[in-house]
Amino acid sequence: MADVITQADVEQRIIRITDALDEQTELFAELSAGRADAEAEYKYAYSRAIVEQAGKVPVATKEAVAHLRSPDSFRRWKLLEAREKATQQKLTSLRSQLEALRTIAANVRALTR
Repeated sequence: MADVITQADVEQRIIRITDALDEQTELFAELSAGRADAEAEYKYAYSRAIVEQAGKVPVATKEAVAHLRSPDSFRRWKLLEAREKATQQKLTSLRSQLEALRTIAANVRALTR
């Protein structure tokens, strides 16, 4: 026999998910700011490396040298960007779970009346 879900069970799960939503939203804000800083740092280093190259150097060579001079900032940017996207997906998942629980709560209320 299946376990009976009570209104209290559903409410506890909703509270856990809303707490997780708050936590993940704060994390997302931090990661977004960190990603923006890392992106700006990389673009500055990249641009500076291009400008610092003297003489008639092909554009492709300038860009390659610029990439080679800024690997750490590029890596940091991309890792933070990936974490930001993963956190965004987690937020989407939590919102979906919350919507499902709201539906379940409505069904449980209807059954107990």
